[in-house]
Amino acid sequence: MTPYTRPQLLLILLLVGAVGTGLGVDHWRRARPALAERLEGLDRGPRREVAPPAPRRVRPAPPAAPLDVNHATAPELARLPGVGPALAARIVAARPFADVDELRRVRGVRRATLERLRPHVTVGGP
Repeated sequence: MTPYTRPQLLLILLLVGAVGTGLGVDHWRRARPALAERLEGLDRGPRREVAPPAPRRVRPAPPAAPLDVNHATAPELARLPGVGPALAARIVAARPFADVDELRRVRGVRRATLERLRPHVTVGGP
């Protein structure tokens, strides 16, 4: 006499068989990864190419003529090299300027930024 009934023995046998099959498949996949990948790809259809990355936004070229910082709008100032929308808004808020060097009083305009801006800006009357 066994402590298990016939249906219980059948269930145990099926569970042991499923676990054994899973371990065997895992061992086979680890031993042959390229073949396993190829076989798994059969039902996926043709391989899709990865889309190229989106092109980076190109900033518009700085204006040909120097911009008057006392009269330029924030979007016009944002086209200057090293000036983004936030810095352009701070420049507009800090007006008027007597000369180009006064741009240094604006938070975010350092010496290097000022030198980059110098050929592109001018200061007219307030």
